[in-house]
This record gives sequence, structure tokens and C-alpha cells, in this order.
Amino acid sequence: MALLLAACSKSQSLEERWLEKSQRKEVIVFRNGKPDSSDMYMGEERSFYFQTRPLPPSSSRASESGIYFYSLAGDSLILKTRQEKFYFRMSADGRSFTIGRFFTDPGGLGDLVIFEKQ
Repeated sequence: MALLLAACSKSQSLEERWLEKSQRKEVIVFRNGKPDSSDMYMGEERSFYFQTRPLPPSSSRASESGIYFYSLAGDSLILKTRQEKFYFRMSADGRSFTIGRFFTDPGGLGDLVIFEKQ
């Protein structure tokens, strides 16, 4: 029974939700637990779900919400479909991370964006 409980709690903890800190409109959900430069997944492909803010009806650009596949290499997150590197650094306490803005600027976000764990 204890093994079953441990397995259930582990599967529930695999997805982690993170909210952009300044405007609180963009969300990232890491599907395989949070990335960490010291974890065993370094260089292995993983995924996250990105939810951008709703676009106004007059917008001509496509929503960038969806699943992104990535790997880590040093201080970079590599988006697999684009083969592009973006800065990535998890905070020492694991409660926030800074990432290079990989999505179109929705208005007022800088090139480096901070997300906080929810």
C-alpha cells in the first residue's frame, strides 16, 4: 500500500505550474518536473506547455500557446522544434527561473522573463 501511495504522489508532482512574475499573464507548465541544471535530465529532451495571454481579435499573429520540447545545455534552454537557444537559469531556491523571451512580446516584457512557481 505504501508503494502505491508513493507512486501516486510522485505522478502528481511531475507537472509544475509557473506564472510570469511582472504581468502575471503567461504560464508555463513543466510536464516532467522542473528543469534544473544539476538534474539527471541534462541534455535529455523534455517538454513544457506554454499558455500565452489571449490575443485581441484584431491581432494578425498566431497564438504561441502549445507544447514545446526542449533540452538544457549549460545556461541555455534549447527549443527543439526551432533549434534555438534561450537563456535559462533556475533560482537557487527553485521557486523561480529566468528565461530568454522565446515568444513574441505581448507588450512590456523584456528580453529576460521571470516565472514563479505556483
